[in-house]
Amino acid sequence: MSDIATEICSKALKLDSSYRPVEVIDSLEALVLCLCGKAIVLEAYEKTIRSVSDIFQLPAVIVLHTFVRHRTKQIAPTKKNIIWRDGNQCQYCGKNFNSRELTVDHIKPKSRGGGNTWLNLTACCHSCNQKKGARTPEEAGMKLIRQPYRPKSYILKNVDEKQISDLWSNYLWYI
Repeated sequence: MSDIATEICSKALKLDSSYRPVEVIDSLEALVLCLCGKAIVLEAYEKTIRSVSDIFQLPAVIVLHTFVRHRTKQIAPTKKNIIWRDGNQCQYCGKNFNSRELTVDHIKPKSRGGGNTWLNLTACCHSCNQKKGARTPEEAGMKLIRQPYRPKSYILKNVDEKQISDLWSNYLWYI
């Protein structure tokens, strides 16, 4: 992407014709959908871009002219997703870490038939993981801060907090 595109690349909330949030896209992509007649702008940023003959405000929220069938997307229990669910916090000692400094622990050890499931995996620091070893938390004398759970699909999962606009608040009522 060019420097200019990177500089103006805000995010836009895309809604289907029932005004249900579908996904978060780049504002430039949202503008193209509106210019092609596939969507209309509901909310716009003050930021503008220019063509040779026009000035356009970057969309913050757009609504498609079509209905998007809701597909329940299951989030896989990957290391990245487990750490995201647990908020970069070791679930044994409670300390916060950078995601590179965390591992994923099997609550019921793999050697005893514990699977790679949302309910059996938890974020863990290296020190706690070594201390627990191939034992259950009870056997190791360790207690989980929070029981693991299966998160719901979440359209804002991969969006940085700084990219979430206040203009979206009226459209994210169900999340």
